[in-house]
Amino acid sequence: MSRDKRYQRLLNSPRWWEVKRVVWQRAGGLCEQCKADGIAAGVPGGYVTPGVDCHHIVPVETAKDVATMERLCYNPDNVRLLCIPCHIKAHQDMRSHTTAELKANRQRRQDRWVEAMQAKFMRANTDADGDHEPPDPST
Repeated sequence: MSRDKRYQRLLNSPRWWEVKRVVWQRAGGLCEQCKADGIAAGVPGGYVTPGVDCHHIVPVETAKDVATMERLCYNPDNVRLLCIPCHIKAHQDMRSHTTAELKANRQRRQDRWVEAMQAKFMRANTDADGDHEPPDPST
């Protein structure tokens, strides 16, 4: 699980639960990778296992801003239902848990935080610098 608090908030939202429901219905509760590798590929004796994990095809943490994170998170076309072994393999194939990738995720998380603080600071300064002019005492 990600350490990014924004990502965790996205995954704890009612909107994410709705996306998971749509993906689960689309997949019929079965692992979409097993389906693609087994039955759909015509493999003799192919099998399909129940799907238990929703996996983002394009990782949400690769987004450079919160709006893109939301688009990636809540797009059902970016989510697949996978069994546990297929989910582990998907992350191994993506190399999403390498030291370099974890470092890049930390940097993106820090960049998003800095941007949010800069925007908050700019809003505070705009309000203090002129949006609220004091009344003219000569009138």
